[in-house]
Amino acid sequence: MKKIALFILSVTLCLAACRKDEPVFDQSPDERINKTLSDYQAALVSSPTGWKATIVPGRGGIYHFYFRFNNENRVFMYADFDTVTAKYQKESSYRLKALQQPTLIFDTYSYLHLLADPDAAVNGGSYGSGLLSDFEFSLDTLYADSIILSGKMNNTKLKLEKASQQELDEWQNGEWADALSFINVAGIKNYFKRLTLNGVEYEVSVDPASRTINFQWFSGGTVKQFSTSYYFNAGGIVLESPVINGSQTISGFSDVSWNEVNQSVSLKSGNSTGVIAGAVKPLKTDINAPRRWWQTAVSDEAYWQSFAGFHANGVDDAFGINTLGKFYSLILWPEYEAGNDLFAPVFINAAGTGLELRYGAATSTPEFTADGRAVFSILGTYGTYPNTGPAAQSLIQLLIPQGYYFIQTSATSYDMVSALDAKTWITWNY
Repeated sequence: MKKIALFILSVTLCLAACRKDEPVFDQSPDERINKTLSDYQAALVSSPTGWKATIVPGRGGIYHFYFRFNNENRVFMYADFDTVTAKYQKESSYRLKALQQPTLIFDTYSYLHLLADPDAAVNGGSYGSGLLSDFEFSLDTLYADSIILSGKMNNTKLKLEKASQQELDEWQNGEWADALSFINVAGIKNYFKRLTLNGVEYEVSVDPASRTINFQWFSGGTVKQFSTSYYFNAGGIVLESPVINGSQTISGFSDVSWNEVNQSVSLKSGNSTGVIAGAVKPLKTDINAPRRWWQTAVSDEAYWQSFAGFHANGVDDAFGINTLGKFYSLILWPEYEAGNDLFAPVFINAAGTGLELRYGAATSTPEFTADGRAVFSILGTYGTYPNTGPAAQSLIQLLIPQGYYFIQTSATSYDMVSALDAKTWITWNY
C-alpha cells in the first residue's frame, strides 16, 4: 500500500513539474518596460512649471538647473553655469530609452553637457573628462513630486523636484543671472583680488570650476586663511561654511553687481555693503619666496618651466609663445652658467625625439629686494635671440624694472606676478 501511495505521489509531482507554469506577471517584459517608460514620461511632463534640479559633478561644486519637458521630446532649461546659461533659456532634445533600466538621455548638446565637455577650456575641468559629469541618467526612483537619477558613466547624482511658479519666475526674471555676476570675480584682471567689508580687507581667490573660495586676512598681526565651497541661489551666493573673523561673520553674499569699467563686484553680506576689486600687491608678501624659488633650482641643478607663457590683461598666453613652431615650454634656469641664468623657449627637435635650445637670453642673478620682489636684468644672449615676436615680447616682459612677486602655489609650482600692476603673471612648474 505504501508503494502505491509513493507511486501516486511521484506521478503527481512529475505531472505538476511538467505542467506549463502559470505566468508570474500579467504583462510581458516588453509591456512592463514600456509601462515604466510611460510612467516616467507622464511624470516628466506632469509639472506645468517644470523641475528644479541639483547636480554635483565628480570634480565637486553644486550646480542648479531648471528643466521643463514636453511630450515632443523637447526640454527647455536654465543653468547656473554662467550668466548666459542663467539668463537665456535653451531648448534641446531628450528621450527615454530602455537600456538595462529606464534611462533619460539628453541627446543634443545642452547646458547640461557643459559640465561634461572634455575640453577643459569650456568648464575649467580636466582635458578628456571635464568636470566628471553626465548627460545620460538611469531613472532610480520616482516619487510624487521628485525623481532621483544616477549618471551612467560617472554616477553623477541628479535630483529633480517640481518647481513652483515663483521658482520659475526667479529664472525668467533674471534673479539667478544677477547672482551669477559673482563669477566675474575670477575675471578681474589683477592677480590679487581684494574684498573690503566693514573696513576689513580680505584677499580672495575664487575657483569657479570647483566652486571654492579662499579668504586671507590679518587678525592680531597674523594672517588667517579660510577656504570653503559655495553655491548659488536666486538671492546670491551661499558659503557652505561661514567665515568667522571676530564679530564679523560672512555666510554669503547678496545684491551682487558687476562693474565692467571699474573691474569690480559690489555686494552685500548681511546688512553690510562691500566690494571686490583688483589689487596691485599681495595682502601679505612672502618676502622669502623669490629667493626660495631661485635657490630650489640651483640646489638641484635644475630649471623651472612654463607651458602656457605669460598671462596678461585677462588673456592667456598673451604673447602667443605657443604659436612658435615645435614650441615645448619656456624655461628659466638659475645658474645655467656661473654668474648667469638662462631664459629661453625650448623646442621639440626636427625628429620629434627630444628637446633643443635654439637661442636664449643670459640674465643676471635676480636682485632680491627687501620688500619681497625679484628683479631680472639681461647680460647677453645665446645665439641670435629674436627682436620681435612671442619670444622677444616674453623677454621684454621678464625684464620689467618693477620685478615680480612670487606666490608659492604648491611644493613644485610658483606664480610670478608683475609688481607693476599685478595684471601679468606666469606659472612656473618644477
